[in-house]
Amino acid sequence: MQSLDACIARAGAGEPVYITDFRALLAALPDDSAFDLTISVARLDGGVRNYPVRLPLDSRLGGAAREMVREYFLAEVYNILSSLGGVLTFHCPGHADEGKAYRSHFYDAFGVALPTSQRQGYGKCLNVLERMMAALPGGEAQRFSCTVSDAPAPAESEIAAPVPAFGVAEVFRRAAGGLDGKALLGIDIGGTDIKLVLALDGRIACCKEFDWYPAGMGTVEEFVEPLFILLDLLAWKGRAVRDGDDELSDILAASLGREAGVEEMKVALFRARDARGVCGFRYDAVGLCFPDVVIGNKIVGGETLKTRGMRDRWRDEYDREFAKLTHLDDVIRRFVTADGAVGIINDGSMAAFTAGVEAAVTAPESVADGVFAHTLGTELGSGWVTETGVFPDIPLEVYNFIIDLGSWPERAHQPDDVRSVNNFNTRLPGTLQKYTSQSGVFRLAFKLLQDKRPDIIDAFMEKGFVVRRDDGLFIPTAPRDMRKPFLEYIMEMAEQSGDPLLGRIFREIGVALAVTGREVDRILRPAARRRILFGRLVKRPGCFEEMRRGVLGYDPEADLAVADDSIALTPLMRELGASREYSIAQFAQAVGAVHFAKYVLEMNDAKDTHGR
Repeated sequence: MQSLDACIARAGAGEPVYITDFRALLAALPDDSAFDLTISVARLDGGVRNYPVRLPLDSRLGGAAREMVREYFLAEVYNILSSLGGVLTFHCPGHADEGKAYRSHFYDAFGVALPTSQRQGYGKCLNVLERMMAALPGGEAQRFSCTVSDAPAPAESEIAAPVPAFGVAEVFRRAAGGLDGKALLGIDIGGTDIKLVLALDGRIACCKEFDWYPAGMGTVEEFVEPLFILLDLLAWKGRAVRDGDDELSDILAASLGREAGVEEMKVALFRARDARGVCGFRYDAVGLCFPDVVIGNKIVGGETLKTRGMRDRWRDEYDREFAKLTHLDDVIRRFVTADGAVGIINDGSMAAFTAGVEAAVTAPESVADGVFAHTLGTELGSGWVTETGVFPDIPLEVYNFIIDLGSWPERAHQPDDVRSVNNFNTRLPGTLQKYTSQSGVFRLAFKLLQDKRPDIIDAFMEKGFVVRRDDGLFIPTAPRDMRKPFLEYIMEMAEQSGDPLLGRIFREIGVALAVTGREVDRILRPAARRRILFGRLVKRPGCFEEMRRGVLGYDPEADLAVADDSIALTPLMRELGASREYSIAQFAQAVGAVHFAKYVLEMNDAKDTHGR
């Protein structure tokens, strides 16, 4: 099988073997050497989806080919469970024995029978699914299962999604209106910083950025302490603005600067209380995006890089520790009014919501099919607001997609090594985390420049962006986190130099985004065709254009748009765009979170009015 041999050769030479290309290769196999297996998914939110895959008969494969094909199958299942979730059945008419063999391989690789704390690699997505099952309305704790059937797959069916009486564009429009008299706080929690926007009476009263490193935190208390301090600090700022209290504003001023850390904020809060006593200010609503799976306002994932410190510290007791974070919305309620609201969604979902709200101002028809967005930063976030105005109750962890079955030499490095293709959380190779996020930029920089531009690599080391240790090459996160400055250095150099080798870093990221788009279409099937991109990786036009070239070179029909200053259409976003101190690239998601706070407040009012 020459073409499969060619894939193995590419993988061994350090080249990617994209899952889309490998699937097409197997789909062309003749009937006498392959069989068809359908992965049928009973979704947790209702409905059935079928995903056919064609697989070579094991008896026709050599050792390396057999391993690559099995890895491909595991990737197919993993991508479905990571994004859509559900309960699986493998349908293999006429090939039940082969189906049972693949289920056995799946059970072993995913650790289906193992306790949550012992699951590694692929099995971590099952932990998320089981937490989801318990968090869904009427849900209960249960174990994941998978069966094999020699009957044909059942007919597909879709969920009966609720349709808003006034349409999805009106959902977005209402979120941006009626802000007078409201105190709304939007919070964008990321892997390297937290951004907050306080809006009073439809105007931005304050923006605050706080750098942090959550992956190094070992307890939920340590994790949420900065957030609660920020909530308290912005409440004092809200009081100062509402009261026209210049003296109080002066007390708070230094703590609201970007460089202010936890201790400086604590000092400001102490001085504010000493001068004014009890704050007394409450938000009408808080909207927050969190980089994890969120179902019904509850954080239920627990398998991302951000909580790695807690997983490492608590191990067998991690579920009990993480449960404290699950109900973050309830704790935040002490900062809002008695009839106020708290809304939490995934950061990718917030990106989609933000894009939809802005687009609906001037082009409501453009959001008729909903919105699908990605955030490209510490990781790849993904968000989806459907054509019915709904945030689907699915994991949507697209950043976990395995897209590359190749690049074998880069698998030898441990995940934290800048050259590695292995996921930080699962240690699985080939996931989007190392292809379309800042880690992808770092990895590709070393991959492409090591031999041809060693002078640039030397500059990385001299500036302290990367340090060499006996066990590899690493980006320091303490005493100073070098990830953001390192990314900015590479992007500035790529844009200003015009060096095609540096441009190739972002073209390769574009190819990975194109593969991502095809996998999203295959598994999730969104009506929205356009992908709107947010985040640090797309804030420089020159780098984004290189990405676009990579995307269109692989998929000429792809439709990408970057969330730049052109999206500033609501009054709040236009105000942000006019700021000399802050930028849309920095705070667009936090402004979107303000609008989401208004959306949640309005939805709560509707429930109170209609009793549902």
